Amino acid sequence: MYNFWLDVIILATYSERMVELRTEKGLSQKAAAVDLGVSQALLSHYEKGIREFNLDFLCRIAEYYGVTTDYILGRTDSRKGLDSTVLEDKEEDVLFDTQTIYRAAIMTHERMNAGSSQAGEVADLLYAVTIYRTLFAAAQKGYIPKRWFNLSPKYAQAVTLALKESHLNDFPEKTVSARRYGGPEPKSIETVIKNIESIISKTADKIKTE
Repeated sequence: MYNFWLDVIILATYSERMVELRTEKGLSQKAAAVDLGVSQALLSHYEKGIREFNLDFLCRIAEYYGVTTDYILGRTDSRKGLDSTVLEDKEEDVLFDTQTIYRAAIMTHERMNAGSSQAGEVADLLYAVTIYRTLFAAAQKGYIPKRWFNLSPKYAQAVTLALKESHLNDFPEKTVSARRYGGPEPKSIETVIKNIESIISKTADKIKTE
């Protein structure tokens, strides 16, 4: 049975998300239209929900903005196609372990992407640099082969630290137009914050007594 209101909701969602994604990238409607191979007038109609686009354009715009087609159509709030259950709290999220840290990283990425696609990219880079530094340190102690790395220890540690600090100090601002923040406050993120702050406090107290 045809559902008129469902069509209205879908139109409103994809038109809103198209504008949101373009705005995040700092693109004018004219520039985006050129990149997507359509006229500005047609793109304007798509963004206003006046006209529906075909499957070819749906795939093209999803690839252009680096999101899934389901996100464009409003079927999911995850830009990268994560199952909704991945973004829901789990009982074990109160445990400060590898799984919780991993889930907190996913949750953080989703929130960053919802506020700014550039922030999501920077967050990914920061995670990767942190993992790289951990792997590098592990290699120096024999946990993994040193031959996996091409850079010298001194150079790698200095440059990755500088790279990390540079991105942290110049973190992208949240895009004003973004309205989705990945749902309620994730328990995994809360667990990571509380436990790391506890470790920081204990370390600071230990330094004071020495």
